[in-house]
Amino acid sequence: MIKRQQGGKAVDKEKSNTKESEEILIALDQVEQTIEVMCDTLVRLKEKVNMHLRSADEYSEKVAQMSLEETVAPKETMH
Repeated sequence: MIKRQQGGKAVDKEKSNTKESEEILIALDQVEQTIEVMCDTLVRLKEKVNMHLRSADEYSEKVAQMSLEETVAPKETMH
């Protein structure tokens, strides 16, 4: 009877280890999915920031060009 009790404990421990391993795998899958979502979000955010920077650069160039045109263009003089 002692051997059966020890064997039963070994089986219970093995089942417990298997269950823990499955739970760890599930948790790792969830972490992986979370990281994938975060990476996708970061890619989209970078794209938006780059678009904003390009727009700001284009706007700055237009303002600079307009300012240069005003400075260089001859002004009408009133007599």
